Amino acid sequence: MVDIVDYDLDRQIGYLLRRAYQRHTTIFQHEIPDDRLTSAQFATMITIHRLEAAPLVQISAMAGIDHATLRDIVTRLRKRGLLDVIQDRQDRRQRIVSLTAEGRMLVENTIPSAIEVTERTLAPLDMCERVAALHILSKLAFSEE
Repeated sequence: MVDIVDYDLDRQIGYLLRRAYQRHTTIFQHEIPDDRLTSAQFATMITIHRLEAAPLVQISAMAGIDHATLRDIVTRLRKRGLLDVIQDRQDRRQRIVSLTAEGRMLVENTIPSAIEVTERTLAPLDMCERVAALHILSKLAFSEE
């Protein structure tokens, strides 16, 4: 049995990932010009921009956002006039999501700020550490259990 004194929270991966994400979120909220756009909403919109029009299930898988959360995000963005949602003609259970012209413009205008978010998030690291950090996080994020 491990003694509680031997458990150093500052050396636990979950704690460090959460703290790094909190820092990243603060930078995102400061840098992104649209103060109503969250990082999950932006990830959703970037994914839809890439796909052009796609069912929720495909957007969910590509953006790494669970289906229930994605539905809420899509509802909010649709209310803002940034997304169109139509019923799939071939599978009436599916909803096809695409960006409106306003949504496409928001994504394209936000990309430079999003690049700056990444730069500021990685700012404490030198170039070698940046490459290593992105490689390690990609490996952790996309490895099969």
